[in-house]
Amino acid sequence: MFQLRHLVQPIRSAKALGLRLCSERIPGPGNSAQQPLESLPNVPDLFFQYRALLDHPELTRRPGGWIYQNTFYPDYLTIGGAAHAIFPEALKHCRGNGIDVGAGLWPLPGATPVDLWRGAGTNKCVADFEKDSLDYVFSSHCLEHIESWQESLRDWIDRVRPGGTLFLYLPHPDCAIWHPGSPFVGDGHKWIPTPNVIQQALEQMGCHIKRLNTGPDAMHSFFVCAQKGTNESIQCQMYQ
Repeated sequence: MFQLRHLVQPIRSAKALGLRLCSERIPGPGNSAQQPLESLPNVPDLFFQYRALLDHPELTRRPGGWIYQNTFYPDYLTIGGAAHAIFPEALKHCRGNGIDVGAGLWPLPGATPVDLWRGAGTNKCVADFEKDSLDYVFSSHCLEHIESWQESLRDWIDRVRPGGTLFLYLPHPDCAIWHPGSPFVGDGHKWIPTPNVIQQALEQMGCHIKRLNTGPDAMHSFFVCAQKGTNESIQCQMYQ
């Protein structure tokens, strides 16, 4: 993960820090061309945002993070790769043949990455996998990007075999920087997941909750681990 050494050294102003992070130029590969840090491959997400964040009227820069709505949020929340915090727990439940939906640059180890626009799973989609064919579906910080999230969640569950696992890691509702319209996500986040809403949706779709940690954890997130019911139990719920 990106080291925060640039963010914690003493500086004269936030503007100076922004110039150092985003305007510093380095030699391009194979020639003497210069390019901004954010143009390099696989750079932290923070590099793409820094110029705008420094000038945003709702934000105040502090060493190592930002103050937004009277709360300090450390930089590590904005660099991407939040899934790393939940991998140890997820790997206890996600075993066998499975996929990581919205994996980006940080797929769950052992999972087949699926992502619309970046990383090893680029241009793969859930529909590429047969129904009832997977041992698990894992997803970190993805469902909040989908407006018709119930439909997508149903598609994910459909790909899991009866008795298989669905593991969701999501931004905590108390974390304001991940609310739709915040300077950090804009319109990229379509809604605010809550543990209760996710639990109810999974149960209504024929899943049994195995573990629920309402958080917030160190990444200001929560997780839900659910088991897809057998064909018989799903049919029973449909007729209730």
